[in-house]
Parts: sequence; C-alpha cells; structure tokens
Amino acid sequence: MKFVIPFLLCFAIGYSFAQQVDVKTIKAGSGEPVKKRQLVKVHYTGWLKDSTKFDSSRDRNEPLEFVLGAGQVIKGWDIGIEGMKQGEIRRLKIPAPLAYGNNEVGPIPANSDLLFEVELVGAQKILEPDTLLKPSSIKWKTLRPGIEIFDEIPGTGTELRNGMELTFHYTGWLVNGHSFGSSKDLGKPAKAVLGTGKLVRGLELGLESLKQGGVRWLRVSPGMAYGPVAMSNVPPNSTLIFRVQAESAEYDDELIASMDFFPNADFVKWISGSEGLKYFVEKESKGKQVKAGDVVNVHYTGWLIDGTKFDSSRDRNDPISLEIGAGRVIRGWDLGLVGMKKGEKRLLFIPPNLGYGSSGAGPIPPDATLIFAVEIVE
Repeated sequence: MKFVIPFLLCFAIGYSFAQQVDVKTIKAGSGEPVKKRQLVKVHYTGWLKDSTKFDSSRDRNEPLEFVLGAGQVIKGWDIGIEGMKQGEIRRLKIPAPLAYGNNEVGPIPANSDLLFEVELVGAQKILEPDTLLKPSSIKWKTLRPGIEIFDEIPGTGTELRNGMELTFHYTGWLVNGHSFGSSKDLGKPAKAVLGTGKLVRGLELGLESLKQGGVRWLRVSPGMAYGPVAMSNVPPNSTLIFRVQAESAEYDDELIASMDFFPNADFVKWISGSEGLKYFVEKESKGKQVKAGDVVNVHYTGWLIDGTKFDSSRDRNDPISLEIGAGRVIRGWDLGLVGMKKGEKRLLFIPPNLGYGSSGAGPIPPDATLIFAVEIVE
C-alpha cells in the first residue's frame, strides 16, 4: 500500500512547525534543483523510528508522482524534497508534526517520527498558468442553449467526437475571475473519453467541432454545469468559464467497445416497437434470441432526452440480472429486451408511460422520455 499520497497536509494542522526536517544527501544529482509547482517523480522507502519498514515504491517498482509544494504529500516531503536534483538521493528524518501527526495511518502509529530514503528520478518543467481574458476581448458565440464558445486557436487536426480519448489542459474560473481548478496546477494534462459523461456536461458538449491543437473558451450556464449543487470551490448556481487546450485525441477500440455513448436521437433510424416503444440495433449478434421468462444479464446506460446520464452499470462494471417480462423493471425494458440476442446491443427510446410516468424516480423527473443503451452479456 502507499502511505504517502493519500494523507495530506491537513493532518498536520494545529501543530507548531518549529521542528524541522533533517535532510542528508547521500548521493549527489545533476541538473536544475526542483521547485514548488513542479511535477516530480520519486522512488522512496519509509521506516519507523525502530527501523521497521512500512512502505517502499521500490518493492512495487512504481515511483510516486506528485506536484511539489501542492500539499499532495506530507509536509515533511514538500520541505525535504525541494531543491533536489535528478538522480539525487536524500535521507529525510521527519518529525511527527510534519508527517501524520496524531493520526494512525496503516502500519504507522500515531505521533511517529519517520525516516525516508528518497531518490528523485524525474521532474517536469513548471507549466505556466492560464490567464483569464478580459471579457471585452471574448466574442462569445452560442453553440447551444447554456453553452457559449470562443475559439482562441481554431486547431488544424481532426474534429473531436464521441469515443475519442482526449488529452487536454484546462483551467476553470467563476465569472468573478476566481480559478477553481486547473490541470496545469497538477503538472500534467487531463484525459477523458468523450461522450461518456465523465466531464461537466457543458464542457463535454462544448468541445463539439473543436479540432485537435485548438484552444477553446467556454461559458457554461449553471444548468449545464453543477446547477444548485455546491462543489469544491464552486458555489451553487455558478456560471463557469473554461479554457481548454486540445493536445491530442485518439480512438481506443477496446475501450470504446466497453462504453456507451449518448446518441443523436434526431438521426437514429428508430424502429417502432409495441406500445409506443422505439429501438435501434446498435450492435448485431448471432447469439441465442431471448424471450419472456428468460433470465439475462444486461449492461446499460440511461439518459434523459437532453443527454443527462442518470445511471450506468458500466460505471460500476456490474451488469444487472433480471427475468424478462416479470415486471421487475420498467415496461419499456420488458418490451425492448424481448427478441434481443445474447451479445446484441440496442438503443431504447422509452416514452414516459413506459418509463416512470408522472411520478419520476430519483434523478429522473416526472413525465421524462428516456434513452437507454442495453446489451445482453454472458
């Protein structure tokens, strides 16, 4: 287990930092000394005061990566590693107030002084932070209701689309100019597969038509962001501004095969089923056709008609098991699964009377039309 990265500076709050980290260089390095805000990579081994080893990245052959001075590791590390050079090895004697304080952490007792041997094996250059443009210099264009865009750099590569794994830098601001998050503060770009609902909805939809290499600004209404929900550093009902730099994007066929993507319902060639249900066969199969009374395992993702994802078994990697036609799921499912083949994947367009009707359910509002991607799996 790793006992450094999960336990942050907050554990040391309330202590006096009069005690210092004892630093001893046992092997010199070369190059420029590392500074705060640099993404660094280190190998380490940690011991208790009685020489009991409690953790080592070398045992896993897996160096630890973190941003120096960002509070992502114990305070003693941020102090003791600053100024190291590539290849340098240091011994750090860290008093308990600069480690985990009076918290017991795994095999580390409360109030433990710690000894580390740390080797700097890599460091990235500090990334220059993004600066919010003056409002008068941004010529916003409405992409769709609740999303406005401005392309600072159009880009020249392939247009982004669902299914692409995007590597990108971003910075987000409130409209008052306060930055609430940036990949550059973390020292490396973020990654996300577009169309899977992993990003803020307005951000994901707002990247539509952006080309690789492009830089796009987005102004996203609360309804396309976090709405009335307060997030870390983001008050409820906040309009957000993002700067996104699309570094690269590529398809991972194996990854894509295991995901569901919200369809453009206006362009799907729906087939009319019974009782007002519509469906579309997205992936055919030569498997055995299922019928009412059969027990099947189903992977699914469900969206509201505006593309808001409300549930997905794929996010949990846990397909649901059910008996078709037994009334244990919504009527639209019982109708839509009949006749499917094992291995087949369908889109189901379910009107309110075949879904949750006028009552709704959880995040599903009353009288909601639903779209599901369903796949019968072994």
